[in-house]
Amino acid sequence: MLKSIVNTEILEKAGLTKNEIKVYVALLETGETTSGPLIKKIKINSSKVYENLEKLQRKGLVSYTKKTNKKYFQATNPDRLLDYLEEKKRQLDQEKLEIKNILPELHTIKKQSEGEQQEATIYQGYKGYKTMLENMLSELTPNGQYIAFASGKLKEVLGPYWHIYQKKKKESKIKARCIWDQKIRKNETYLKEYHGTGRFIAKGSYQTPVDIFIYNDKVIQVSYTTKPIFAVLIKSKGLADSYRELFENIWKAGEK
Repeated sequence: MLKSIVNTEILEKAGLTKNEIKVYVALLETGETTSGPLIKKIKINSSKVYENLEKLQRKGLVSYTKKTNKKYFQATNPDRLLDYLEEKKRQLDQEKLEIKNILPELHTIKKQSEGEQQEATIYQGYKGYKTMLENMLSELTPNGQYIAFASGKLKEVLGPYWHIYQKKKKESKIKARCIWDQKIRKNETYLKEYHGTGRFIAKGSYQTPVDIFIYNDKVIQVSYTTKPIFAVLIKSKGLADSYRELFENIWKAGEK
């Protein structure tokens, strides 16, 4: 039956199933016919024949007429295959547009399912610490902002770079908010040279040799008790947000 078709794979690529092709080609060969002779000709289950006749009708490749309460089926003009492909192309274009519209939502779902990507980088010594601060200023330039829990040891540790650091913040219009212990109130030179705003918390409630900087989705933790200085840069939105919440709560209760 299918010897007249050069390559049925072409029809499959067009979107027809193997059974649809059998039914369609059989109708081309026999012309108008009822379902009985069609079932005998292609030798597949009668329910499958009716199912595929309906599918082909929806695709516009088969039509039928009623005579004496019987349905007579016939294949439509083969040129209809081109029309079918054009309709399929228009449908695919519409589906492509609809998919494009929901891509942002799908990307969000994927990102949430993958979880947050976290990483940590360790810096040791004065030069490593300086590099870390330079990178922070670079990422925040211009008009960025960082917050910090500060020990007040930064000027002592940075030496001459302390003044360069403050100057760069000012020139780049980087906002800095800092929380110190009450003891820093006595260091007028430190506070005068510091570019940013700060608040003080109750005496003895924040005494630590560690400085913590929070900016963007990053957290810097610096320990001054180790020799050489030990600093860790952690990239974690969740951790940064947690520190921000803690900072804001302490900031509200702090003294100007």
